[in-house]
Amino acid sequence: MKKNIIRILIISTGILLTSCNSWLDVTPPSQIREEEQFSTVEGFQQALIGCYMGMTDEMLYGRALTWSTIELMGGQYVELASSSSNDYSISKYKYTSSNAIKYIDGIWSKSYNVIANVNNALKYIELKKKTLDEINYRIIKGELLAIRAYMHFDLMRLYGYGNLAARNDLSSKYAIPYVTTLAKEMTKQLSYPQTMTLLINDLKEAISLLEIDPVTGNHPASYYADVNIDRFYNERQQRFNYYATSLLLARVYMWEGSSTSITSALTLANKVITDAEPKGVITWATSTGVSKDVIMKSEHLMSLNTQNLVTKTADYFKMDILATDYRAQYISNSRMMSVYEVEGAGVTDFRFSKLFSQNTVTLDGANAYTPLKYYGTSSTKDVNNYIPLIRVPEAYYIAAECYLKQSAPNVENALTMLNTVRQKRGITSDLSGLNATDAMNEIVKEYNKEYYCEGVMFFLYKRLGFQTIPGYSQTAGDDIYLLPYPSIELQMGRQQ
Repeated sequence: MKKNIIRILIISTGILLTSCNSWLDVTPPSQIREEEQFSTVEGFQQALIGCYMGMTDEMLYGRALTWSTIELMGGQYVELASSSSNDYSISKYKYTSSNAIKYIDGIWSKSYNVIANVNNALKYIELKKKTLDEINYRIIKGELLAIRAYMHFDLMRLYGYGNLAARNDLSSKYAIPYVTTLAKEMTKQLSYPQTMTLLINDLKEAISLLEIDPVTGNHPASYYADVNIDRFYNERQQRFNYYATSLLLARVYMWEGSSTSITSALTLANKVITDAEPKGVITWATSTGVSKDVIMKSEHLMSLNTQNLVTKTADYFKMDILATDYRAQYISNSRMMSVYEVEGAGVTDFRFSKLFSQNTVTLDGANAYTPLKYYGTSSTKDVNNYIPLIRVPEAYYIAAECYLKQSAPNVENALTMLNTVRQKRGITSDLSGLNATDAMNEIVKEYNKEYYCEGVMFFLYKRLGFQTIPGYSQTAGDDIYLLPYPSIELQMGRQQ
């Protein structure tokens, strides 16, 4: 495939910032370039890859929303040194500090930047539909819709309310702008139910389009031969395939939280559980294999391929830590022992023994731990550049929670789901004889064990309405869980 440079659009939530030349009656140069870009199948494919590349920005999933900033907000790491100029000010939820504002503004603008590029491609995929065969049209459009939904959903999870099922005022509150077109006018804010409907509809359409995805096995390999000459549809786990998009929709339903949504989430999660492994979409990591595959790539349903990850993580994951290493991210010995239940059932859990290493910092009378998922040096460790956004254990955790939230909680089925993952991680003692409350506590514990460095726990605490966050002594409420809108958005009349 030709390696053209993808033109990146920069927007606020409602205003497309074009060059200083106004739109004239004649066709502007930018539109000519777009017409040329989207005149071939390769052009659409390049535009799609450009959207994924945008998601790897360090303000997004290349760092802030996976292994760093959002993990600090979830209390996952210990603070090494107190400094208003380092990354830890946001972990204290000081959202008016210059450090926090950098992330509040950056995440917002970079997210809507990706959305703008998606919407541009979606506009042309309809205008130039005859350029594409059915396979390219359906898969590319399906992936674009999934990206748009994913970006909006995380904006909603960051800048919007959590614990939605426990609220009765959402119809009167505005959610983040759900932008579906490129326009000079600001996109109007809608209520939470209305915005959630747009999000769910995007994902439903994406799933319907992606039924033609090679991972489904609905068609033989020969069906894709003509469109996959350049192997564009290989390595489907690096993009929003059918199963990743299905599990994303289940994640959205869990956030919405109504009984109807819980039922829908269970159906989707069970579909992934039933199909993903038998169809070869994933294989479970093993205790012996994880030493070379610390990110458990074989279990990824969707991941981003970043560049130079070792360089990006070098200041954050270290073994020999100095007092001046303000960015160093590590976990205390006492927290590790507690989270992984090392003195109990977790003594054989390879997530503890293989995915962390003790470093030189002494806390609580013992050396602290450094996560190994993104630790390494270019000369001593072959670090994978893949950052997972969706992994298969989440399907089991979602299903387990759904079983507990049925009108008649099915604890037995929930524990079966949890025990399946625990067994895959080397735990030989199954959970049994628990009530629904205790089983739900075990689900939270399993999320914590499974998703270090993946930006999951802050959102889980927020969705469930937890009033405590590890390492934070005060009550966690909306003032903690809601990132404030960027000041420019408020000046433009946005309401949060």
